[in-house]
Amino acid sequence: MKRFIIILSFLGLATAQKSPFTIFDVVLYPEYYFEGLMAEVDGEIKEGQVPLNFEMDVPANTDSVFFVSGTATSEAAVKHLSILKQNQRSYVQVSVIESKFRMFIFFDVHKDGIKRSGDFTLKLNHPVDDAHIIIQEPLVAENFSFSEAEAESFKDQHGINFNRIHIHDFKANTAKSVSFSYENPSGEISINKLQTMLASDDRTASSVPAPTTNQKPIRHKLPLWQPLAVLAVVAVIVGWMASAQWKKETNESGVSAPKTGGGKFCTHCGEGISPEHKFCAHCGGKL
Repeated sequence: MKRFIIILSFLGLATAQKSPFTIFDVVLYPEYYFEGLMAEVDGEIKEGQVPLNFEMDVPANTDSVFFVSGTATSEAAVKHLSILKQNQRSYVQVSVIESKFRMFIFFDVHKDGIKRSGDFTLKLNHPVDDAHIIIQEPLVAENFSFSEAEAESFKDQHGINFNRIHIHDFKANTAKSVSFSYENPSGEISINKLQTMLASDDRTASSVPAPTTNQKPIRHKLPLWQPLAVLAVVAVIVGWMASAQWKKETNESGVSAPKTGGGKFCTHCGEGISPEHKFCAHCGGKL
């Protein structure tokens, strides 16, 4: 009997799922950089596990997903991921070729007057030994509520509240859902309020007499890499959306760029002309 139990235990260990990740965190930022919700996935892959075929579910109302390979100090490459649909499931796929990566998922929060609510479901095609889902409480929020009663609360250097849950032995293709709700009477976003707070702190600090010791006063500062990384991603999003909108409008209107004959065109109608012409063959205008 004892030998049988040992054999079963050995088989269980042999068939156990092994995680390719050393770090896997998801941070939710409702109404922080913009009026919707941004989920930031921060991952690090074990040595020898790259390239890794990575697949992860995203919310059904996701607008855009951007994948950033490398670190904040390296030449990070930003890639726009297509949102795939299958059997009422929305997901993204990407081949991860560097050990460290971040993914930014942009989607809407649910709004009902001043009330806000949202949810997120973690589901991916690989197991994770230790994962975290973290949500930032908006600075503009009142009566904030998080679905996870046992979540750990902590604050960052600016006094912003976060709630964190730890997920141990998370199996591949299983799902963990969290939800939240709060009220936003001002309709503002957190970054605007944070900038106002920091500006107020700077004015207060400048009015205080300089200390007589050589010790430098402690000043509040925004984290360096995070705003820069997110702003870079947002810039790419804006550029991508503007390009897509321009192409759509061009296709709908059927307007094409003016043709240039030998590098010249009519200044009246924009049609291409030959260099030797003195009048436009299309509108008759004098050249």
